[in-house]
Amino acid sequence: MGPKRVLLVEDEPTVAMLIQESLTNLRDKFVVQTAASGEEALAHIKNGDWDLVVTDNRMPGITGLELIENLREKNPSTRTILMTAYGSEEVEEAAEHLQVYHYLAKPFPLADLKQVILDALALIHEPEGPGTGAPLRDKTRPAFKVTLSGDGGVGKTSLIRRLCTGQFDPIRVISPGIEFHIYNAPQYSASSRLILWDANTQDPLSFPERTFYHGSKAVGLVYDVSDRHSFEHVSFWYGEICAALPQVPLVLAGNKMDVRRQVSAEEGRTLADSWRVPFFETSCATGEGVREFFGSLADCAAGHIRSSA
Repeated sequence: MGPKRVLLVEDEPTVAMLIQESLTNLRDKFVVQTAASGEEALAHIKNGDWDLVVTDNRMPGITGLELIENLREKNPSTRTILMTAYGSEEVEEAAEHLQVYHYLAKPFPLADLKQVILDALALIHEPEGPGTGAPLRDKTRPAFKVTLSGDGGVGKTSLIRRLCTGQFDPIRVISPGIEFHIYNAPQYSASSRLILWDANTQDPLSFPERTFYHGSKAVGLVYDVSDRHSFEHVSFWYGEICAALPQVPLVLAGNKMDVRRQVSAEEGRTLADSWRVPFFETSCATGEGVREFFGSLADCAAGHIRSSA
């Protein structure tokens, strides 16, 4: 029996190259072929058998979900992994309905993808009991979408990177757009995997749309204690969050507590008390309060899911 065959479907050439290069040290375990579209992938599927198909979802023409649906009709035994930078509960439900082996929100650590691929290939020839399918994700480690909101420049991305890497870059340039980060949170009582979303925007009025919050199990609202304007804007963000997700818990954080402040801790605490939400002060430079802030978000998310069940 030859090596297992993996088809990677990704319309962004740079992303496809990055993923393929990350798998080069696993060439003895499987071979990877790429397709730049769903249509090209269907041609590959028609002309040969594949042990695993790894596909992006949002692509011109045939989407990843449509590709997987087509594949299930032709070869239901082929396992699939769905990647997306536009995750939502609807996409996840569709993936689960199609018995997708694993669902990954971009960006994600490449090590995670490698491990998921190895796990999927190892399970291909294992028998499954009647009515059972491969898990969409590890049920013992629930994945929660947690969103950070607030003005641009208050340090939302720096907070996430301090949490995930333990490092702080004081001269990081703000790049407009939405970022995703995945963080395992075993030290928190929730014992969960956080999918952290962050939207970088300088102007609150230019924020794209409330669908950014959809699927969030908790929201962290961040302001800069050295910038009173960012504190004054949190009422705008609070209104946006409540309009989009009226039942989702919120945690307030005053960041940059290590620099000269314009907003006192008492002011932040008073505002949080008026909203009846937890309050923390944090520093990306020293790390103070960062784990406590994200720990509260993880616990709030877990509690929200339990109360909604």
